[in-house]
Amino acid sequence: MSRKYDPELVKKIQEKQYKEVKRGVEIIVKPIPDSDIKGAVDPRLYKALKKMGLLMKFMPKNLMKMDGSPKSNERLRKIFNSVDSTPIVTEKVEEMHQTVKAEDGYEIPITIFKSEKTLSNAPILYFIHGGGFFAGRTEVVSEALKLFVTTTGMIAVGVDYRLAPENPYPLGHTDCFTVLKWIGEQATKLGGDGKNIFVGGDSAGGNLTLYCSNRDIEEGTQLVRGQILLYPTVNMGGIKDQYTTFTLADIDMYEKHEALIKPGIEMLSQAQGMLEKILGNNDVMNKYLTPYADVSPKSPVTMISSGEHDYLTIESLAYAKKLKDLGVDVTFTYYCGLGHAYIDHIGNYPQAEDCINDIAAFIRKNKV
Repeated sequence: MSRKYDPELVKKIQEKQYKEVKRGVEIIVKPIPDSDIKGAVDPRLYKALKKMGLLMKFMPKNLMKMDGSPKSNERLRKIFNSVDSTPIVTEKVEEMHQTVKAEDGYEIPITIFKSEKTLSNAPILYFIHGGGFFAGRTEVVSEALKLFVTTTGMIAVGVDYRLAPENPYPLGHTDCFTVLKWIGEQATKLGGDGKNIFVGGDSAGGNLTLYCSNRDIEEGTQLVRGQILLYPTVNMGGIKDQYTTFTLADIDMYEKHEALIKPGIEMLSQAQGMLEKILGNNDVMNKYLTPYADVSPKSPVTMISSGEHDYLTIESLAYAKKLKDLGVDVTFTYYCGLGHAYIDHIGNYPQAEDCINDIAAFIRKNKV
């Protein structure tokens, strides 16, 4: 139950952070707390990548093939479904498991997280896990949600929506919106405040978050107070414009670490290209799968977070630029030395803990 880093490193991230404009967006840059090498990989992630690189040298290449086939999906599910966090929460957290009925009768599993010090009329974080729409589970981010509720006294709800390709689009998306509406109806019974529901998600979960926010706008349900997007998938259709077009030269990479950084970027790029097949939808350009195509000026106050070496960071910045140009309040945090999926690593990387602190601060600042 101990962190794999000195807790002082979390404070150092805050002390070293600064603002700059990147691709037309003001961002909060979060430097590596114990390294000043430009474009370097965080030392803790570096160790993990070195170990992974060594394993891959002796692994048949076809085992890492991402082609949307059943065998490929099953292999990747095992990877994406692994719980990689280190438990650091010592306070007791109540985890209530139940289901919410979908329109077709399916029982959608949800998990409600509450600490022993839950606030009266507490804000609610509705968090949607990532996993490329075909993998992932709430348990992967449960340590993050436990840390959130114990440090804030707020409530968190996770959802295990139906996964593709067995459940093609839009089932997973509509599951998430169904649960959002349920939270709105049950907020008081949960001990929460229905006026302060914040929806968040990581990677594919960020796309599902935007689906919930945009459906909320369209239906006038007024349930989403704010949205939190962690390295989200927002441009599945691959729209090319001055803000989304980039080359690897646009990403800072320390020369000695390039061999460890590039495979992760290339892997995400490859995964992005197979989502159409996985989702069973020939129209990934629709506004729900590619929300970058149709950004609403009515979008709620937004927090976006992404890593320096993440393939999705460029489209996250592009989405933030559109929001800002429409007058939407956006906070963008940018972690140097990290790639994708850092919220899964509570207890392993100080940046993951810092991100939870920022989410808490964002909610406190924007709740009514």
